[in-house]
Amino acid sequence: MGLAAHTDSGFFTFITQSPVPGLQLLRRGPDRWVTVPPPPGALVVVLGDLFRVLTNGRFSSAFHRAVVNRERDRISVPYFLGPPADMEVAPLASAVPPGRKAAFRAVTWPEYMGVRLKALRTDASALAMLQVADEGEEGGMPSKS
Repeated sequence: MGLAAHTDSGFFTFITQSPVPGLQLLRRGPDRWVTVPPPPGALVVVLGDLFRVLTNGRFSSAFHRAVVNRERDRISVPYFLGPPADMEVAPLASAVPPGRKAAFRAVTWPEYMGVRLKALRTDASALAMLQVADEGEEGGMPSKS
């Protein structure tokens, strides 16, 4: 069983995997899928959406998928790390440049999961739904130029 391309919701996902490759990350410019090598005993750390919120977009959540190896079984064990349900996650003050506003509004874990579900139903971006518009910018995120 594979896993469709997605980002993880929380702060981090720690993954241990068998020696059979299958985890892939989307690498930008030009877009292409890159297989993550599975070194024995290593943990793969994947950044999630709420870590992107916490860092005000400085660090992006990793768009990834798991592909099936038709010849050998692959096992992976993820551990998802997120905030307590009642904790609001918002950009850290140190992550917001002087004179700028935060790019994302505060959100709790259950609220974000609701936003993510709504985004899934409407083919929208959950992170875009959390963005705060800044004067003169669409969606509140600074340009990547």
